[in-house]
Amino acid sequence: MARSTFGNLGSRFKALPRNQQLGIIFGFPAVVAIATGYLAYGLLGELGADPVVPPVIRRVDMGLWAQISDVQDQIKKKEEIIARKPSIEAKLKDLQDDIAAAEERLPREAEKAQMREVIERLAREIPPEMGAVKLKSVRITEEAPQAAAAGSKRGGLSTVTYQTEVQGDLNGIIKYIDSIEKNTRFMAVNQIALKGGAVSLDSSDGKPKVKYEAHTVKMDIVTYVYSTSGKARAQ
Repeated sequence: MARSTFGNLGSRFKALPRNQQLGIIFGFPAVVAIATGYLAYGLLGELGADPVVPPVIRRVDMGLWAQISDVQDQIKKKEEIIARKPSIEAKLKDLQDDIAAAEERLPREAEKAQMREVIERLAREIPPEMGAVKLKSVRITEEAPQAAAAGSKRGGLSTVTYQTEVQGDLNGIIKYIDSIEKNTRFMAVNQIALKGGAVSLDSSDGKPKVKYEAHTVKMDIVTYVYSTSGKARAQ
């Protein structure tokens, strides 16, 4: 049956004029090539810019390979972020260590009275050969604490000021201020008011000498504490 069909087709083909025979011989492969190219173009469109495909026939519009490439780029970016994790964690630890060290320098709310004792002790510890300092009074004032950040385990940060009055010579006063600001717990001298000591003439031994009285200095020594109380207080 198949042989007779092909035989009839062959006979019919031979019976055609020569120009029609040539048209069929050259036209049929062209039709097949066009149909194949059309189907291939559609498949290349679905595949997209596959680097394996020769650039001559590669399609650059969106397709399967473009989607794959986009996902690969996203994976690469996430891998780069993951690769930076150790260095980020190291920097975070350094920052946490710095914060912890800074907080260690700040007194706790319960230590405000102890800080007053430190201020008094530093005045007593000035070596006589370096100068003279005598503490007259210390008064504590505290500002209302700033609100703590949401979710923070710490209380509000409040400013505590020790209004201090001392008497002494210039060398002793300078040494006293230096010892306050170099103390292991954070304290800073914020304001200073200096009243010069009186100058008099002493001739009790028959030889007049200039006598210098002690200077009076009022200073605000400031520090910060974490407090849960929002009321300003004075002691």
